[in-house]
Parts: sequence; structure tokens; C-alpha cells
Amino acid sequence: MTTKQKVFAGLGAYLVLLVAVGIIFGSDGKNESFQPQEEFRLTPWIELKVGGIDLSFNKAVLYLLLACGLTCGAMVYIARRMQDKPNRVQTAVEAAYDLTYNNIARGNMEPKVAAKWFPFVATLFFFIWFSNMIGYIPLPVNDHEKIDIFGIGFPAFALYAATANLSIPLVLSLTVFVLYQVEGIRAKGISGYVKGLIPRGTPPAMRAPIFFIEVISQ
Repeated sequence: MTTKQKVFAGLGAYLVLLVAVGIIFGSDGKNESFQPQEEFRLTPWIELKVGGIDLSFNKAVLYLLLACGLTCGAMVYIARRMQDKPNRVQTAVEAAYDLTYNNIARGNMEPKVAAKWFPFVATLFFFIWFSNMIGYIPLPVNDHEKIDIFGIGFPAFALYAATANLSIPLVLSLTVFVLYQVEGIRAKGISGYVKGLIPRGTPPAMRAPIFFIEVISQ
């Protein structure tokens, strides 16, 4: 039996075992107490509304502030400790610099443009990275479940991330999209930029669909 066959056989046996356990032991019915969607409900901790706009402080705002604070704090900490002879931290930072500058910025932009937009690209990269890493750390932010400590109810520990809220990726994406269009128009002019979205030799009937695909794919 080959390795591939052994893997599929093992997966098949595992699935059969799960089905057998479910049939033998059954279920007590629908579990009403387990509501995973509650993990994403944003209950206001401090209610604040300005002109009809909800600016309440909740766990999404907390994680957003943590990610921003760690991003700024890490950059300041590293900048103050740069040495001619790199230590371990500086070596890791230089690896991250190489990734963001050479692979991301210069890999998709001309050298002059990459140097101009590198600070923005690096900041965005580290902010998203810190947001995702914080999401692996349980914090007492689950206000739907309480833990009792000396008779006082505290929020239970839970996992969350700022990027789990749709508004954060949406704002970041729209910011990048708008800046991309502005820089493209500034470099080539409106006419040249629009023409550049349609590859040469595209049949007239396909120009509109190709133009639409190029715009939304950015």
C-alpha cells in the first residue's frame, strides 16, 4: 500500500469512527447554550454617539488600539536600538524589512515609487500582522460569559481580532484602492491610466468586461 493510499485509508477510518460514535452515543438534541456567533457580537462598553454616529467603545475598538499601539511601539523601540552589529531583534527586523520592501513594495512597484510608498506598505503590513497575532491571545473580552472570582463576575477569556470586524479590512482595502488610483493617475494622467487598464489587442466587445475586471481586481 502506498503512502497516499494509507493516508486516505486513515481518513476514511477516522470518518467511519466519528459516524459510529455519533450513532452509538447519539445526541441530547440541539445545544442552545453554545452560541458561537456571540463571540462576534459587539456590546458597547462605553456608549458614545456623535451626530447619530455610533462611536461606542467595545472589544473591537480595544483590539484596534492594541494593534496600533504595538505597531507604533515596536517601530519606536526598534528605531532606538539599531546597531552596527545586529542583535537577534534587529536581525528579525531586517528580515521583515527585506520582505516588505523587496518582496512586496519593489516586487510590485518601480524603485522610485516603492521608496515613496514603502513606509505606508510596511505600516500596513505590521498592523495587520500584529492584529492577527493578538487574535491568538485569549483576553477577558467575552462579556456574554462570566467567570466568578471571589464573588465578582468577570468577562470570560475569548479569542478575537480587530480584522475579524468587516469594517477594518474594508477601510484598509478602500484606502489602498483609492491611493492606488490616485498614484496611477498622477503618474500616467487620466487618459493614459484608463487606457492602461485595457491590454493592447483586446477585441472591442471585450474591452468593457476587461476594464471592469481590472478595476475590481485592484
